[in-house]
Amino acid sequence: MYMTYSHTNNSRSLHRSTAASKGMTSNSHYTKAFFRFLIIAVILGTVFFFGAMVQAYAASSSPASTNVSAHTASKAVHEQVVIQAGDTLWDIAAAHKKNGENTRSYVDKIRTKNHLTTSSLKEGQVLLLP
Repeated sequence: MYMTYSHTNNSRSLHRSTAASKGMTSNSHYTKAFFRFLIIAVILGTVFFFGAMVQAYAASSSPASTNVSAHTASKAVHEQVVIQAGDTLWDIAAAHKKNGENTRSYVDKIRTKNHLTTSSLKEGQVLLLP
C-alpha cells in the first residue's frame, strides 16, 4: 500500500491510492474475467464440436462396420474339439486334417493355434482347430 501526499489546497494530508493498493483497477478486473470466460467458451465449443464430428462420422460409417464385423465374425468361428479321456494330439490331427496333409504338420498347427508348449492334454480342454 502506498501513501501519497495530496497537493490540493496546500494541505499535506495522507491519502491512500486505491489503484496502487489493489494492484489493478476495476476495469482490468472485468477485462481479465471476460478473457477467462472467452477462453473457457472456446475450449468448450471445441470439445463439443469435436464430439459432434466424431458422432457424425461414426453414424455414417456404422453400416459398413457391421458388414465388416459380420464378415470377421464368420471367419473367426473355428471348429473346436473338447478333449475326452485318452485323446491325443496325433489322433485329433489324424481325424481332422485335410486329405493329403501331413499329420505331423497338422499337430504343429494345432499346437501353434492353441499356444501349447507340450503335447499333453487334459480332459475337458477345448482346442481350436486350424
